[in-house]
Amino acid sequence: MAILGSAGRQPAVRGSLPRTDLERILGSRKEDIRHSGRMQQAGSLHSPEQIGVFGRGSGIIAMSTSAGQRDGVALPIALMIGAAKIYFIIFGILTIAGGIVGYVKAGSMASIIAGSISGVLLLLAAWLMPEHQAAGLIIALVVSLLLAGQFIPKFFRTFKVMPAGLMSVLSAIGVIVAMAAWRRK
Repeated sequence: MAILGSAGRQPAVRGSLPRTDLERILGSRKEDIRHSGRMQQAGSLHSPEQIGVFGRGSGIIAMSTSAGQRDGVALPIALMIGAAKIYFIIFGILTIAGGIVGYVKAGSMASIIAGSISGVLLLLAAWLMPEHQAAGLIIALVVSLLLAGQFIPKFFRTFKVMPAGLMSVLSAIGVIVAMAAWRRK
């Protein structure tokens, strides 16, 4: 075993230590980025694979680039799920549940049809967001605007919290979230 310096750090050499799952995943993503031409060249980053090994044996492995670099290590898409996607998943599920409750309590066939269609469209928008962000945000914005147009006037006429008040708040937040995500896109 090589003696590590006083800082306890030694550059990793391919085959010197067993690679961890995280190291394999991030290493393969770096190769994908490098081959696609998206690797950002920086003055302080001389090599695209600056991997540091901390500790001894099967100790802690750290993957890093120079401080402040954004594109040095690509994270898996599962870690990048944005707040907008999570909100529209929750909003879609609540809309479907609201349509079912409206049908069960009042026997309203319009509630279950409108709730199901709106909820499925919101779930579709959330599903589209990672790869087709513009389409997902447009669908989410249109559905949120339609729901806001239906439930906000109804809330001001009846002042009932369920369902008009809740759906008014959820749809208004949906419009704000979609527009904020569009600005950052």
